[in-house]
Amino acid sequence: MDNVVVALISSFSTVSLIACIVFLFRTWISTRLRWSVKHEYDKKMLEVESQKEIRLKGDVVAELLAEWIRKNGNLNYHQLNKLTFQAFLWLPKELAEDLSNCLAHKPGSKDVRKILIDIRSHLHGFNDGLQAKDVIIFDEPEVMGNGLKTSMVFSEAQVKPKPQR
Repeated sequence: MDNVVVALISSFSTVSLIACIVFLFRTWISTRLRWSVKHEYDKKMLEVESQKEIRLKGDVVAELLAEWIRKNGNLNYHQLNKLTFQAFLWLPKELAEDLSNCLAHKPGSKDVRKILIDIRSHLHGFNDGLQAKDVIIFDEPEVMGNGLKTSMVFSEAQVKPKPQR
């Protein structure tokens, strides 16, 4: 009878030990899987937030330069100042100085296209090979004496003329 009791206790202990090990292993696997998924999710969220920030910063510079090159005299100086201040808050010193020199028309300052390429490289963290000559700038149309509107495109790219209305 003692052997039966010892065998039952031994079996019960073994089964309990195996059940505990299985429970701990299952819990450990579940936790590892949950943390792995959370890590991937967090990584993806950081990437999305980074892309969103790049787009917002790029929008500020694009809007600033588009407003600054406007020809027809309807410049919104309040908007220009706001966009300039926003850009100067996050641009690194060298790019802020280049942008400032360009906006001030300082002799020897970089062209708008070159500024755009430099800021693009800064935002993306690398230079992808896009060159300043590849950036197209459409000049606002001018009304000629005969009432026709002509528009110039500044780039090495060839563009078809606008259809006349």
